[in-house]
Amino acid sequence: METKTACESDVQKWLKVALAEENLATFIVNITGSSEKGDGYVGDVIFVVVVGTDKQGTNKEYHLVLKCSKPSAALMKNAPAFRKAFAREAYLYQHVFPLFEQFQISKGIEKPFDSVPKCYGVYSDEFRYVIVLENLKKLGYDLWPKAKPLTREVIDIVIKDYAKFHATSVALEEQQLEIFQKLLNGSAEDLLKGVIETASFVNMFQGAVDEVYELLTDDVEKDILEQWLKLKDKICFIFSEMTSAAGDLKVINHGDSWVNNFLYKFENEEKTSVSRVAILDWQISKFTSPVTDLSYFLFAGISEENIADIDTILKDYYRYFCEYLRRLDSKFADMYTVENFLDWWKKYSKYGLVMCILPIKSLYSEKKDLPDMAEVANRGIDVGESFKFETSDKNGFKNRLRPIVEYAVQNSLIY
Repeated sequence: METKTACESDVQKWLKVALAEENLATFIVNITGSSEKGDGYVGDVIFVVVVGTDKQGTNKEYHLVLKCSKPSAALMKNAPAFRKAFAREAYLYQHVFPLFEQFQISKGIEKPFDSVPKCYGVYSDEFRYVIVLENLKKLGYDLWPKAKPLTREVIDIVIKDYAKFHATSVALEEQQLEIFQKLLNGSAEDLLKGVIETASFVNMFQGAVDEVYELLTDDVEKDILEQWLKLKDKICFIFSEMTSAAGDLKVINHGDSWVNNFLYKFENEEKTSVSRVAILDWQISKFTSPVTDLSYFLFAGISEENIADIDTILKDYYRYFCEYLRRLDSKFADMYTVENFLDWWKKYSKYGLVMCILPIKSLYSEKKDLPDMAEVANRGIDVGESFKFETSDKNGFKNRLRPIVEYAVQNSLIY
């Protein structure tokens, strides 16, 4: 049997395990919705409300998101790294985030990095991997409007939280090395590199670079596009040697910083003002340069107006990062200069250049055209081929990519 569809009995079984620490004597489940095609390439999301009574007789209600791996034997066989990716995310929720929070509080931090949803527990078997999270939409969080570039206010909120997360990683490694190294045992493997090796994703990324070249042929100077094409020869390097960040500053990173992996707490109905962010989908987190997170986030969401001011944004991140290191009593706050950081940007931002193309393309495509990897694997098609879909709004796609390509070449990010 290749696939199984989740039903109420499945959800009951998963939640009985995942909610064990809630000590519920009885509970009932109401499935209220699920993700649509294109919302998750290797996973599905189920929204549920759980009403129960704990062993002390107290009534409780939970609004939950169940993040589930696609139950495809073919996908697990052809690309086993996808199951490992769910295990990686569960590890971060169960071990990394709690330890980071405990460390920050021990340093007297009143508002530590906590920009992730609460995880209630995890269920796994041969068909499924299920991570049970709080439903942040009930607290006023929502996705950023599709295809709308991020405002400077939102960029500042995200880079400030990334600075907190990255600085906590650096300070914890410095001050509790043995504990940190044990933590890395569960989160150091480069899963994205494994996916590329098993599913021919190199061709997919090279094809994406070619597509951008062809899309911009009549809009961008030829010599700039010729420089852009050189990115094709660096795909393997970017996902192996480069992201090992040997000899440079490394942190536990997020790794998948495109716009749909963030929820924002909007303060008005027009969705023009944001007070907080929640960072989702930590499946390809690894130990690498913090620039991988920044470059992917910025290139995937920045406007043409703000890309002209990207050096100021990077310096703001550096300032937040150093300030938080000092609050954590870290000596590293004074070991690196802003010039060091800008050098790392030129060295490691190629990760964001490559990673941003397909997510941006998906924002300008119809959901019916987006890939479902389990479906593709079940049909025996190479998973990498599933991303060669047509975009319905080529002008929108082109207008978002043009300033990124020009910026990358003009600032010598491709060499």
